[in-house]
Amino acid sequence: MHEKQDFPEIETGLLPSQGMIRTPHGRTPHRILAFLLSLGLGFLFFVQIGLVSSPMSMIWSPTSRPFSSTDAEIIFKHNVTKVPLEAHIMSKCPDARDCLRDFVVPAMEKVVDKVDFRLSFIGDLDDDDSVHCKHGQTECLGNILSLCANELYRNDTKIWLGFTTCMVLDYKNIPGRSLVQNCALEHGVDFDRLNDCVSEEGIGLDLLEASVKRSKDAKVKKSCTIRLDGEVRCIRDEGKWKDCKGGSEAGDLVSDVEKLYKAKNEDG
Repeated sequence: MHEKQDFPEIETGLLPSQGMIRTPHGRTPHRILAFLLSLGLGFLFFVQIGLVSSPMSMIWSPTSRPFSSTDAEIIFKHNVTKVPLEAHIMSKCPDARDCLRDFVVPAMEKVVDKVDFRLSFIGDLDDDDSVHCKHGQTECLGNILSLCANELYRNDTKIWLGFTTCMVLDYKNIPGRSLVQNCALEHGVDFDRLNDCVSEEGIGLDLLEASVKRSKDAKVKKSCTIRLDGEVRCIRDEGKWKDCKGGSEAGDLVSDVEKLYKAKNEDG
């Protein structure tokens, strides 16, 4: 039963059907809050962040090499062209966990300053603006949390990708209170700002709709699909690597990025 005593104004009868979020027309703040409450996420609006350490060993921790001001100076000085790199995932998918942990994040630690990286989510979008997530409403909210972190820290990939990877590593518990809180603390995400993005009318749900549409426009259906420079580079599906013409190791992706980066930025 929903804890309506914390949100007396919420009508829980307005909950969306399983695995579906309606966006954005006809939506009201009460509907958004009711949806969050249906997931047991009332904590998002009142939690006070304390000193909590995560039991998980993060792959990309705050101590990893940051994108420094020196890097930025080099980029602006030489007017370089970055290589488009995109991962299409579902937040509660084991293949997404493996893909981020073993392929994307280790490569990003080497080439973060050479790529224009995007993370897009896979789902279905109906004509009536309803987003369906394969693993249900909790996955939709996990996707929104990641997209909001991206929106808030779009100029610091280390923060938002670290936060997303932290959650996806423990995907079965998305969007549980302790997981989201610990990942936010671990990677320097401002919990209040994240909460505002998730709960404010239109923002989080609109981000999800746009992300799902982007994946559909790219004709991507498998989580996890990696696209490099507009072409499918590798797919992780059903626990196996597929269509990885250049290899399925992080080092292989790094090599491909560096070759493309050099080709795009050669003088003359």
